[in-house]
Amino acid sequence: MTVLRGLIGVLVGLAVSVGFVQILELMLANAVAGRPLQSMDDYAVVLNALPVLGMRLVVTSFVALLGGYVCAKLAEADEMRYTLIAVIFRILAIGGGNAAGYMPRTPMWALAVLLTVSTGAMLAGGAVRAAAAAVRNVSTNHRKENLS
Repeated sequence: MTVLRGLIGVLVGLAVSVGFVQILELMLANAVAGRPLQSMDDYAVVLNALPVLGMRLVVTSFVALLGGYVCAKLAEADEMRYTLIAVIFRILAIGGGNAAGYMPRTPMWALAVLLTVSTGAMLAGGAVRAAAAAVRNVSTNHRKENLS
C-alpha cells in the first residue's frame, strides 16, 4: 500500500508542479500580451522577456514547493524518496517538453535557472512535510511511552 501511495504522490506532485505551472504561465502570457496569443512562438516571445522570466521563476518555485509538499504528504512514508522521484520525472518532463516543442521554448540559460531553483523548492517542500511527519511520530511515540 505504501508503494501505491508513493506513486500516487509522485503523480499528483507532477500534476501540481508541471501542469498547474503551465496553466498559470499561459494565463500570464495572455495577460501580459493584452490579447489572446495564437501560437507557441507567440507565447515564447512573451514568456521569455526578462521581467516575465522573473515572475515565472517566483511562480514556478512556489508551485514546486507546493508540489513537493503534496507529493510527500500523499506518500506518507519515505517522503523524500518519492519527492526525489517526482523531481527527476519533473526535470525530464520539462526538459523533454521544451526540446520537443510541446511547451513554449525557453532559452537554455533560463531553463537551467528555472529548473535549478524550482527543483530546490520542490525538495524543500518534501523536506518540510518529512520533518512534520517525523515530529508527529516522535510526539506520538512519546505519548505512548507516558501512557505505559
